[in-house]
Amino acid sequence: MIGNVPLRGEGPARRPDGPHTPPRTPAAARLRALAAPLMALPCVALLLLFAYWPLARGVVLSLYGTDLLGNPSRFVGFAHYAAIVTDPDTRRALLATGAIAGLSVVLSVGGALAAALPLRRAARGPRAVVSLLLSLPFAYSAAAASAVFAGLLAPAVGTLNQVLAHLGVVGPGWLQSPVWAVISIALATAWYEFGFAFLVLLAALTQLDRSVVEAAALDGASGLRLARSVIVPMLRPSLVFLLVTQTISGLQVFTQVQVLTRGGPSGATSTLVYELYQRAFGEALPRIGAASALAVVLLALVLAITAIQFRVVRRWA
Repeated sequence: MIGNVPLRGEGPARRPDGPHTPPRTPAAARLRALAAPLMALPCVALLLLFAYWPLARGVVLSLYGTDLLGNPSRFVGFAHYAAIVTDPDTRRALLATGAIAGLSVVLSVGGALAAALPLRRAARGPRAVVSLLLSLPFAYSAAAASAVFAGLLAPAVGTLNQVLAHLGVVGPGWLQSPVWAVISIALATAWYEFGFAFLVLLAALTQLDRSVVEAAALDGASGLRLARSVIVPMLRPSLVFLLVTQTISGLQVFTQVQVLTRGGPSGATSTLVYELYQRAFGEALPRIGAASALAVVLLALVLAITAIQFRVVRRWA
């Protein structure tokens, strides 16, 4: 064969892209173009069925009143949304949600950062043991973590107040005072989220560029200065990720409230999700329309806060 021209007695010239490559016909090209959408179709169908359809259904239900069985009865328009704006219980739930989310994010991410930084230079054996112990909260469910704090903060037999009494300190009413109840829910949430934040930051620390850290150390940076000026800025992507995800989790707190306080005392710890649950399932006459409206408002609030966070931290990251 000379080039692509077969000599006498030889078979037809093979295509340059291999002997098994099918001919590139228009039908084959169209089939290849449709392959990716067809393979993505099951995932898109599941997403539509379990995410967007319930969302659309919730928006529709928020525009209707409900009968004694919770079924849509009559069109009320935006009456449920107007009631949310003027409802003092909703405003109180919004304040409680913001306080719990903000405090829990600061405690979980700040605590995880403070715990992970010293382990950067620890020996492999001790670091593995300490990492295992500190990441244990990640293995708990929200209900189990809340039950742990119920035993710690119980008014009469709580472990924490008994320890404080042995030290000569009168412990506060953790779950009886409105202020301390909010702090208690935030503490339980932060402890529950701490394990995940710790694992993320520990993994990020192991991937740091050692040459940059060593160069800063040679220039005289050490201790807190090294951590503040070099290491923490290098952890910004992970910190931004944790800030966004932990805020979303904090805005959706429910189990901790249900186990520890049931919204008390005097509604001080009734978060938006707990208020939503009460309207839909906790009353003798379910108000599915009002609960759906509150769910839509919560979704809009989460999206708005997430967008603001991305806009603010984009410059920082």
